[in-house]
Amino acid sequence: MQSTASDLEKNSAAMLLQALSCLLKEDDAHRVDFAQLLHKDVAGSLVACSSLGEMMRHELAHGGDAVSLGRLLSSLDSTLRQVLQLVRDLTEGQLPPVLKAFGLNVALQQLVRNIGENFAGSLVLHINGDEPQFELASRLNLYRIIQAMLKHCVRYANTSWVEVTCRASPEKLEITIDHDGGDSIWKETGVGSEMAIIEARCLLLGSRMQVMRAGPGGSSRVSLIAFPSPARVTS
Repeated sequence: MQSTASDLEKNSAAMLLQALSCLLKEDDAHRVDFAQLLHKDVAGSLVACSSLGEMMRHELAHGGDAVSLGRLLSSLDSTLRQVLQLVRDLTEGQLPPVLKAFGLNVALQQLVRNIGENFAGSLVLHINGDEPQFELASRLNLYRIIQAMLKHCVRYANTSWVEVTCRASPEKLEITIDHDGGDSIWKETGVGSEMAIIEARCLLLGSRMQVMRAGPGGSSRVSLIAFPSPARVTS
């Protein structure tokens, strides 16, 4: 009996370490990509804007004509617009503005549209009720969970349809994802790191992802329930 308890503790510790290592790896990769984008694209574009400003000052100091100044001004305006769009894209990658301004329901509508554009099958979203009052960090975490689960569903060739349902009340939010990809897509060892990240994020919400068979024809359901105040996850 003691040996069994010890084995369970070791397995739990191993799972926690796996989830932590996966999250750290994901975070490091994200930091590298983010730093490279800031250095190459944003800083590079700002340097170009500075150079164009110097060229305009040079033209003005040496009696440059309106045509030359107009071309430089047009180039400066175009470069500024590009760098502003880069900053917006980077900001959205960190925290989708729609998630903060309009909440999870609207953000999910946008997410489903974006994922559906690259999915050959059917992707449908149903929303019932208004979301509970989640803290912004919890709302972002929940959004990332659903985003990861949907991307995981649609990447498999045997998935032809996915149906997402959000049922909300002031006390909780229940998310179910029905699909025809089969239960095995949540169990494959090759995607263990992705599953570890999803499960770790669920624990932050005091929730747990559950996979079950929904009906005939190989359809499956994955679900989770999130509470505005994290609840204790029981075994």
